[in-house]
Amino acid sequence: MPLSLPQDTSGTLGVPLRPVRIPGSKSVTNRALLLAALAPGESRLRGGLEAEDTRWMCEALGNLGCDVSADSGQWSLRGGHRPQTGTPLWLGASGTTLRFLLPWLALTATGPVRLEGDPRLFERPLGPLLDPLLALGARWASDAAGAWLHPCPEPPRRLAWDIDASLSSQFLTGLALTAAALPETSLLTWNQVASASYLELTNQWLRRFGCEADLQETHWRIPGNSLRAQDLELPGDWSGAAAFLAAAAVTGRSLRLGPLDPEDAQGDRAMVDILRAAGCQASWVGPQELQVSGRLQRGLDADLTNCPDLGPVLAALAALAPGPSELRGLHTLPLKECDRLDASADLVRWLGGEAQILGDHTLRIRPGTPSRDRRPFDPRNDHRMAFAAAVGGLREGGDLLTPHCVAKTFPTFWEVWRHMVAC
Repeated sequence: MPLSLPQDTSGTLGVPLRPVRIPGSKSVTNRALLLAALAPGESRLRGGLEAEDTRWMCEALGNLGCDVSADSGQWSLRGGHRPQTGTPLWLGASGTTLRFLLPWLALTATGPVRLEGDPRLFERPLGPLLDPLLALGARWASDAAGAWLHPCPEPPRRLAWDIDASLSSQFLTGLALTAAALPETSLLTWNQVASASYLELTNQWLRRFGCEADLQETHWRIPGNSLRAQDLELPGDWSGAAAFLAAAAVTGRSLRLGPLDPEDAQGDRAMVDILRAAGCQASWVGPQELQVSGRLQRGLDADLTNCPDLGPVLAALAALAPGPSELRGLHTLPLKECDRLDASADLVRWLGGEAQILGDHTLRIRPGTPSRDRRPFDPRNDHRMAFAAAVGGLREGGDLLTPHCVAKTFPTFWEVWRHMVAC
């Protein structure tokens, strides 16, 4: 598909882009759905993300015996029961669904569970999460189409484990969510964790479901039997907002978008500070409405250790910046839905820039001018690479393969994007 492109972005400073409504957060929605399934009683969730990743979580919870219903943008879940197994669970390409469900199933399921999904899902790291579960007697047998998980013989009363979380914070999150439903207080420890801000996000939502978890730099104390059903509004997605914020920085136009929570623990909230450091202006004009304006004045210099998912969009933005950029802390990007570090470098080159990957964690970018005769960009079936290509297309145009991959987290992305730029 052709990438959306304003007819003229010169001399438009101060001309507003159309307001943007951001969908719910995938990271929050999948945490809240599982917490609702773990908490005794009926929970109601409003404003959550309706997309592939959350659909796989909802369908999995329903197939595990949770009473899940949706009506007018509200989910109702009756939780507090052990997962009842029997129907194979299709998880698509959703890493959060697999890694959040695994501890709950391995420790408390009533029988073996068949897990299936896109091949890439089972290629991504699971060992550090599986190791402690297998030590309690769970069994894992993978094959070409997925895996069989056999739960441990008896659910534990608490967890007391040291976890290797250097590849993904989702290992700790999955264990912490399940720990809150066990009878006694659990303690998780680690030496190093990837994307630590996601632990803050998990802790925030544990507390919103009644669990007064105590998160410290290298350990997490999680009271057991503490979850309570809740009636909650879920926040907008800072990850989904990133491409739109970048659009304001590329075009120089002002943009209002929401609903976004300024106190949200989502790590991608750092996008605002990154843009400010590069010369853009950002301010809150309502309780959950953010306004951004002004073109980039310089290249980007950012450590994305706690928000690596911003990497692709910021790489596209850096390719259009007025000077060189350096993005650090990207060591988890090769382990995502695709190798996002390599794909981001490919995108920069597609946009005419120079991209240098240093080790597995740094991307240095120099902007340039693309050739007129370019191949279509391949986002490698990765939603965040498609978002990033949309940012690059604001100035350089071009064609995009497999645009439908945005359905993983933002099914209406192209509709909202076109509405934003059609001024």
